Amino acid sequence: MYRPKLAQVIIFILMLAVLSTAALIHLIWQRAAGENIEAIVGSLDAQTAGSVRNDLSRTLALVTSTTEVVRSIFFQGAIGADDEVKREFLFLSLLREQPAIAWIGFGFPDGRFFGSHATADGRIEMVEIGAAEAGELRPLRRDRYRPIPGDIFFEERVKAESAYVALGAPWYRLGKETGEPVWTVTNVLPNGFEPAMVLSKRVVTFGKFTGVVMVAVSLRRLSEALQGLELPVLGKAFVLDERGQVLATSQPSDGVMAAHFSDFPASDTVATAAAEAVAANKADVFRVVVPNALLGPVFVSSSSLPFENWRLVTATPRSTFASRIDENIRRIAIVVLAMAALAAATAVAFANFLFARPLARLAEQLSAVERFSLESVRHHPTFLAELNGLSEALKRMAVGLSAFARYMPLDVVRPLVEGGIEPKPGGELCEVTVMFADLPGFTELTERLGPGVEPHLTRFLTIAVAAIHAEGGTVDKFIGDAVMAIWNAPGKQADHAARACRAAVAIRTAMHDGPAIAAGEDAIRVRIGINSGTALIGNIGSAERLSYTAIGDTVNLASRLVNVAKERGVEIVLSDATMREIEAGPVTRPLGLAAVRGKAKPVGVHTIDQLNARSAGGSDGNGDYDGGDARLHAAQALRR
Repeated sequence: MYRPKLAQVIIFILMLAVLSTAALIHLIWQRAAGENIEAIVGSLDAQTAGSVRNDLSRTLALVTSTTEVVRSIFFQGAIGADDEVKREFLFLSLLREQPAIAWIGFGFPDGRFFGSHATADGRIEMVEIGAAEAGELRPLRRDRYRPIPGDIFFEERVKAESAYVALGAPWYRLGKETGEPVWTVTNVLPNGFEPAMVLSKRVVTFGKFTGVVMVAVSLRRLSEALQGLELPVLGKAFVLDERGQVLATSQPSDGVMAAHFSDFPASDTVATAAAEAVAANKADVFRVVVPNALLGPVFVSSSSLPFENWRLVTATPRSTFASRIDENIRRIAIVVLAMAALAAATAVAFANFLFARPLARLAEQLSAVERFSLESVRHHPTFLAELNGLSEALKRMAVGLSAFARYMPLDVVRPLVEGGIEPKPGGELCEVTVMFADLPGFTELTERLGPGVEPHLTRFLTIAVAAIHAEGGTVDKFIGDAVMAIWNAPGKQADHAARACRAAVAIRTAMHDGPAIAAGEDAIRVRIGINSGTALIGNIGSAERLSYTAIGDTVNLASRLVNVAKERGVEIVLSDATMREIEAGPVTRPLGLAAVRGKAKPVGVHTIDQLNARSAGGSDGNGDYDGGDARLHAAQALRR
């Protein structure tokens, strides 16, 4: 499990405090800025909607009054609908006085049409479509005039044919059927494709239906009105009818007026955002924020207009108002990050000097105490009094443990600590190899040498412990002049039997390399018994006093094999169980069966001969056949 260092924790806490404060300030500022931006956008949308409503209302009122003027003149007979000259003068005068109007016309009951038309290039046309039989084209006369100061100048007359039939136009049919003014929206007028809203009204002269008067406002005029609004940069306004058709826009995409939002190109991201908002909101009046990958958040508002369930949709990217705010926020973020980096560097320096290094040294000292490497524990003065006192206390603890460690079996304690074994009574069955080694004739030697035997015992135990540790064994206990060791506990060792045999050979070799303890002790200098099997391994004892050891028949047999070695006149005796574990028959010599106290049946035993006892196919001095020069030294062969 990963555990952070103190310096890392201090840096993290400091960075968290700095960044959280900065984030809080940022959020508060961003929220306030967002609310202000929403308020500004809402105010602009309201102003835009109000301006469009007023313009549209004025236009509608103008169209209504113009229609009523024409109807009244015809109704009262002041000018006859068939009076060409006066009719043209009337229409021309009204059209010149009302620039918002695109058409003033009159449809006759026989299908004829006459009207004045203000073209997109500023000219005026007088358009007359004559009568014709059903299915035939109608004669068309078009007189073009160019306005000049105080008058108009005739330019040309064009005669042609037209397929336009006023009788079939929606404005004519609806105007004829009702007595009230009727509004219609059409795409086709006598001059061709020209989207417009048309007001038409039935004309009755002296009780006789004489035709339908019409006044039209081009939707191009509505787009020009939208373009004249002071919209924010990148903002757009759209006028939609009740079916969602786009009637006008403040800025056509690529110069083309789209009929539906789906007709706008994908590059027009503002129109795309407006289309998404309209599709997601069924109500006519709403205000939402639509995310956009290129523009960011886009404010989209929809408000109703006073005509035919039309509505005005405005789309304004947030970046239009928030670009400077976002830039300042980024600057603040950079400043905060710089401050955090400076604070982190300062924290690193102080944390390393005041905490991290002293605590790291103390952790090393504690680890040395845990490993009982007490000689490496030193006092390291520190700036902080608490840490300095802790270092002094550890040094005093190490001194006390050093004295106490002389009475502790450290070779048992270390594996227990490393293995994480809990110090409480209990154990488990496991496969182990147990070795007992003692000095032959130690009792007689003690009687003969008295206190002088201690150096010899110390030398033997030192050799035994070193050999056992070299092969990874655990010294269980000292029993007088004997030492007990186990392998494969507490740590697991697949070759535990071979390790025990190598340790036995190393003990025997070391004992023969030195001088004999007394005269006549050259042949047999150590007796060792080794057995492998299942034993109960663990903390044996009471809750107050424990001993980590192995107990069971496997241990008893290993202890009694020492006596078998004495009886057979050899120094090392292995059981059949150990032989099966090491699978090293070529380096051992069978000794046959041995009766062991406590065992109902004899036990098969073996020995490992010394190198200098080998001969080419001869006897080893005990009457047994050696097996020839091909054998290797036991310790070397066991390491294979």
